[in-house]
Amino acid sequence: MTAALTGTAACAAKGGSDTDARAAGAGTGGKGCGTLTYKDPGGNADLSQLPKKIREGYNGYFAPVNTSVYKDFKAKSTGHLKIGYSDSFSANGWRGDALARLKQDAAALQKSGVMSSLRTANSNLDNSLQIQQITSMINQRVDAIIAIPNSPTAFNNVIKQAYDAGIPLITLNSHVTSPYAINVDTNYHLTGELVGAGVAKIVKGQGDVLVVDGINGSPASSTLHQGYQAAFAKCPGIHVKGSLEGQWSEATAKSLVLQYLSTHPGQLAAVVNSGGMTNGILQALQQTGRKPVPIGDANPDQGSLVSLRKLLPDQYAAGVTPPAQGMDAALLTAIAVLHGQGPKYDAIVATPTQITGRAALDDWIRDGWTASSAAQAPAPPGTDWLSPQQLRSYFQRPAALPELPPLP
Repeated sequence: MTAALTGTAACAAKGGSDTDARAAGAGTGGKGCGTLTYKDPGGNADLSQLPKKIREGYNGYFAPVNTSVYKDFKAKSTGHLKIGYSDSFSANGWRGDALARLKQDAAALQKSGVMSSLRTANSNLDNSLQIQQITSMINQRVDAIIAIPNSPTAFNNVIKQAYDAGIPLITLNSHVTSPYAINVDTNYHLTGELVGAGVAKIVKGQGDVLVVDGINGSPASSTLHQGYQAAFAKCPGIHVKGSLEGQWSEATAKSLVLQYLSTHPGQLAAVVNSGGMTNGILQALQQTGRKPVPIGDANPDQGSLVSLRKLLPDQYAAGVTPPAQGMDAALLTAIAVLHGQGPKYDAIVATPTQITGRAALDDWIRDGWTASSAAQAPAPPGTDWLSPQQLRSYFQRPAALPELPPLP
């Protein structure tokens, strides 16, 4: 069973410094503890045109949503497309799965004549190098670029260069402030707030919480952290005692949590992480002789879900940002723009999905998954996550889109 729900503090510091984030309020858990507050994203876009379920995904979105500059864009070519892919980091499962899916999609589209080539590059968190790589793609005259930038602002000039060259740039789960990009995005603020609110309910609004973030400076990691803080701010009994930079890596998260626990002997009520680090956290707790504590996981991998069902089947709150569905949405968005379908907005935002409870895990976990399964978990059954049918709502002149291979 899954539930699609609706409901953004500074980037976490590396290491385990005490950063007590208690908030003012009354009562044991605080009025509103464990609940969400509606916040309109602002901007000049008219979101009222969207179906209610899709519009809810913009609730609390951390950036203004504006009309897209590509609403009347017409590409020079609509077939045999050359697509560029610029990644800022590849050393985690989510990025690896996203790239694998893009290659699978490209192979199928090359056979059907929709695409002619795929060009990929990775900068390993070097913004200057990634800008050079995108510039190279512009000079090679690709038709569109899909990118995961590591900064919301550092790429604005090169994105404008792409626009001036007639090359749409689509970001994936990494919002940029340039008006010349289209952000295909998860509402990370809302996801973080959902996960934080779920954990707050489990611990009854009381106790010390450790946060394990992704990569400091990454828009996704920073915005998830803001979402946790927004949820915990309603709970005066919850104190965020430390924030670690786990880099979305099980090994890194385990090492940092071990270091933190060695210098912080106090009892933790829960640990919240930005995705795919749950097993590392649980292993660190076990290695130091501590019992498992409730877990918040903003985007679990397969092994994390298996471990949660075994150890904490009713003591977790999780979100989902599936890499395969995300990449499909980014690629189809690029193709729709090139085909002149006219995107309405500069941000195409998926409605987050939250799971909690044993029944949800039973629905989500598939045969063959084990605690050591490192691959990202696909969206739970029945989750409509920026599907081709949903994408139609974000375009002025929606039309049929190429068929992609079946999802895993």
